[in-house]
Amino acid sequence: MLPGDRRGKTTKRPRTGRGTPRERRIPTFVKGIRRSIGVVLVGIAIFVGFSGVAHAAAQSTSEAENTLTADINQERTNRGLGALTVASDLVAFARQHSANMAAAGHPYHDPNIQSDVQNWQELGDNVGSGASADALHTGFMNSQVHRDEILHPSYTEVGVGAYWAGNVLYVTEVFRLPERTSAPVVRTVSVPVPRPAPAPRVVVRSAAPATPAPTAPAVTTPPPTVAAPASSTSTSLVAAAAPQWPSAALDTQRAASHGPAGTSVPAVAVVAALLLMVVAGLEVSALRRRAERA
Repeated sequence: MLPGDRRGKTTKRPRTGRGTPRERRIPTFVKGIRRSIGVVLVGIAIFVGFSGVAHAAAQSTSEAENTLTADINQERTNRGLGALTVASDLVAFARQHSANMAAAGHPYHDPNIQSDVQNWQELGDNVGSGASADALHTGFMNSQVHRDEILHPSYTEVGVGAYWAGNVLYVTEVFRLPERTSAPVVRTVSVPVPRPAPAPRVVVRSAAPATPAPTAPAVTTPPPTVAAPASSTSTSLVAAAAPQWPSAALDTQRAASHGPAGTSVPAVAVVAALLLMVVAGLEVSALRRRAERA
């Protein structure tokens, strides 16, 4: 029962199997999966009755919702807590549940709130009915469990839904800490800047002196040996019969001895020169014999 109001009463959600009403904190599950982050849903229904009193100010539903939202954020900012952002999906859920409570004629908690509300790590709600938004907010702040929901430091979003049923205002407040969404990781890809290819190294080397080819040794033919004449007559005959070298043999000899550097004498030329020498020697011998006979 709220202080100063004998007709009002505070309803609490009892634990299953317990007779004494008390605050209920339930480990939450979504689609059968247990949340490991210790999410606790605290649902407390508060009912403040004002029989026979009409809402004289004729406060509209949207005005009641705005008033309660502003009161919640004012309580938080006064204590250094962050103001809550209004989430459209929470507002839609709260409005529907307030209409359902009005149809039932009493405030109650939605047993499926843990699955009906999506995208949350921590979730809580306050439900109640009364004569006005201000009266309901005062009743919430005078109740420790409702006050804890409004001032929970982890919550970042809120949705308030109201519904008038005659002179009774039904209100649902839903608080949420959304799931963490991992921001996309931006990776910086370093593109290597192409470097100009180095200029080729030019190495200048002095030309090595050409190695001259070995020069074939010149073929020298020893002069024919002439035997000493027995008399002056034979001497003159020998002088007259001096061998005459064929011009072809001389040309071959010159070519062999004075040829250009690096040119070898063909073997055929050497053989021909030797044959010519033999023939010349034979002729000299024949001349000598003729001279001796004479």
